Amino acid sequence: MGRFAMAQIGTFTRDENGAGTIKTLTLNVKATIKSCDRDNDKAPDYRVTANGVDYA
Repeated sequence: MGRFAMAQIGTFTRDENGAGTIKTLTLNVKATIKSCDRDNDKAPDYRVTANGVDYA
């Protein structure tokens, strides 16, 4: 199979604590991305928190 280039749909800029901004065509929100402990192989590697909501 050939290699395909993936389109960039947004950016995340952050500081050393994981806090930053997610920017896409429709989003511009302050968020935090932090690694998390995994209790099984299907658990997420990171947690995203934006506006007080936790997205796994």
